[in-house]
Amino acid sequence: VEKFTIERVNKSGAVFDSTKLRWMNGQHLRARPSQEVTQLIGDRWKASGLLTVSTGPFVDEAIELLKDGIDLIPDADTALSNLLSYPIHSTLQSHEAESVIQDNLSEFFVSLLAAYDNGELVAALDEGHDGWKKWVKGFGKSLKRKGKSLFMPLRLLLTGKLHGPDMGASVVLLYKAGTTSIVSPGAGFVTLDERFKILQEIDWETLSKDHPVKETAGSVSN
Repeated sequence: VEKFTIERVNKSGAVFDSTKLRWMNGQHLRARPSQEVTQLIGDRWKASGLLTVSTGPFVDEAIELLKDGIDLIPDADTALSNLLSYPIHSTLQSHEAESVIQDNLSEFFVSLLAAYDNGELVAALDEGHDGWKKWVKGFGKSLKRKGKSLFMPLRLLLTGKLHGPDMGASVVLLYKAGTTSIVSPGAGFVTLDERFKILQEIDWETLSKDHPVKETAGSVSN
């Protein structure tokens, strides 16, 4: 402030770097008191019609999970919408999914479906993050899978994506969202129950033999 003079200002060499500006805004946003950021984003989600509430444990956990990808307050809408969405068909058709599909994904899905149908997965999610971690460890051991061979198909089948924020925290949040009325009806949210129904309508035999995936006539489009 002491050294600034308007006479020295000129437009020669001026650069407007929107990418750097967004990054700087994100740094400042995340440096604000957490309560302030939570209120800003929570109010935004309710006002934009994604959530029916602006405060509470779900909002707090969702912001904690997604905050690193939010540089501007409007980014919060995209971040939450991505979390709630389930683009399983487009992901399965991608080239990047081929290695996961070829790693006996159809057999993996059968085991995952059994864990969901018999209530093991639901019971684990009821316990939150600790329950999820314990279940994943046991599930991986039963399939003799670990690391990428375990977590990539889990992420693909449960979130419909190959990349994203922490998978365990994401799945726990998705489960919580499906057991409450927090998410607005028009938010495009696909519950875990709906996701498993979609997965059951995929022609897994054809999928494992021929990529991209072939879908049955009754499959749900995303």
